[in-house]
Amino acid sequence: MSVKIAICDDDINMQFIVEGLVEKIMERHGLKAEIECFDCGDALCEAYEVGKFDLIFLDIEYKGRNGVQVAKYIRETKDDEYVQIAFVSGASGYAMELFDYRPINFLTKPVSEADVKRVIDKFVRLYCQKIEYFSYKKGSAENRYNLSDIIYFSSSARKITIHGKNGDEEFYSPLDDVYAKVSDKQFLYVHKSYIVNYRYIQKLSYEQVVLFDGTVIPISQSRRPLIRKQFMEMKEREEV
Repeated sequence: MSVKIAICDDDINMQFIVEGLVEKIMERHGLKAEIECFDCGDALCEAYEVGKFDLIFLDIEYKGRNGVQVAKYIRETKDDEYVQIAFVSGASGYAMELFDYRPINFLTKPVSEADVKRVIDKFVRLYCQKIEYFSYKKGSAENRYNLSDIIYFSSSARKITIHGKNGDEEFYSPLDDVYAKVSDKQFLYVHKSYIVNYRYIQKLSYEQVVLFDGTVIPISQSRRPLIRKQFMEMKEREEV
């Protein structure tokens, strides 16, 4: 599994240090890190797209758009709650101000290996505990799809479509059988024709869910109380 990580710091040496530590610690978890570095907040915002990064190490102090403004842009302008942000600063007086942007952690310079390990370990615990696959039959062949890359399942006349980060796949099965395989993997059975991966939900309202790519999926009237309850339980487990 590959994890997409951004490092934003105007100190090139700090970029190299954090990049090296991230690669080494991710390797210990058996994960590959795709790392992109930026030297200012403006450059990160210009390159930013929802879903492009899984984790950002974000320095706070630099010219132009600072780290607090970048975090505000990500959380409020782009409405992205998926990407995890680890703030990095030479000062320690920002903690309360940054709380509004829901960081995974706050690191004080000089950053140590233990600091980066703490962030990566928590990230892996929340999002990459182990690589799991969804198995399905297509004809006589047994296939599998990385479970964490599945955005949602849709069903039409017994034909199931996996809508995933690496393209769509189709096979035939009752949707109930699909849910039986993923019910304990943070998937929500929101409608008789849709099962959605919690990780890719941007907004949940009473009648529908909106995904990070803008897809809108209805919630069946009979399922609405249960879906909201399950969604809140998943959110609480994530914040522990």
